[in-house]
Amino acid sequence: MLTRTFLIKMTVLCLVISMCLIVSEVFVRIVIDDGMEYNLEMWKYARKLKRVAKHSDQGHQHIPDKSAFLMGVNVKINSQGYRNKEISITPSQGVTRIMMLGDSLTFGWGVPSGETVSSRLENLLNNSRKDKSFEVINTGIGNTNTEMQVASFLDKGVLFSPDIVVLNYFINDAEPIPRPTKNIFMKHSAAYVFISLRWGSFKRLFFGGEQWFQYYNDLYNNENEGWIRAKDAISKLSKYSHSKGIKLIIVNYPELHQLTPYPFDQVTIKLKNVADEHGVQFVDLLP
Repeated sequence: MLTRTFLIKMTVLCLVISMCLIVSEVFVRIVIDDGMEYNLEMWKYARKLKRVAKHSDQGHQHIPDKSAFLMGVNVKINSQGYRNKEISITPSQGVTRIMMLGDSLTFGWGVPSGETVSSRLENLLNNSRKDKSFEVINTGIGNTNTEMQVASFLDKGVLFSPDIVVLNYFINDAEPIPRPTKNIFMKHSAAYVFISLRWGSFKRLFFGGEQWFQYYNDLYNNENEGWIRAKDAISKLSKYSHSKGIKLIIVNYPELHQLTPYPFDQVTIKLKNVADEHGVQFVDLLP
């Protein structure tokens, strides 16, 4: 009798839990998801436009010829896996080819393709220099670090014979390579993604924990593996560029939460020192 009662209670409990999960999933997908919720849009981006790369040091890559509507704009990946117009392997005669390496900032998260950094730079250069022509290729992939970007360039980007390579650097580029999650809920549940990430922010706000500025500064401890690997990647990129006569530029993008006083001056100095060590031009965009 106890066994039968227990089974009935467990069945009811499972049904209640299942209904709660279903309702929360429907609520998040229909009510919360307005197409501009950052974490949900990044989750869709990973599901719809990315795949695991063949080489582990590249982490993930875009799926060629895929498109999606993300963060309020249409995103189209070309046949070469870039958010860019189709590109010929051989540059046109007389055209200076610039290749942009980077993460979601370079990719152009939340802006139309014509408003990405690469598109704006190409228009600016061609409108200001009537004696020269420029082609700027956007190879940015969201949620990548410097190690992944350099590995992808040395594997595929080099085939396009750029004259100039710009490594667009952001402070989180010293993070470790993100690996595919084994969490089935994180893969398939919008509600789980939304609630788990919001819960993490809630805990940091009300229960302490490492703050964002401390987290970023800690990435640049000399013993941090991510920073060590980022420096090694810059060294590899520099050696290749010098050997092929390619001009390499490192452009440092500021973290915009707080510009004055800027809490990451020491990070900028460390990055500039790496650039100087390898004879690479360094551009800091901090106003």
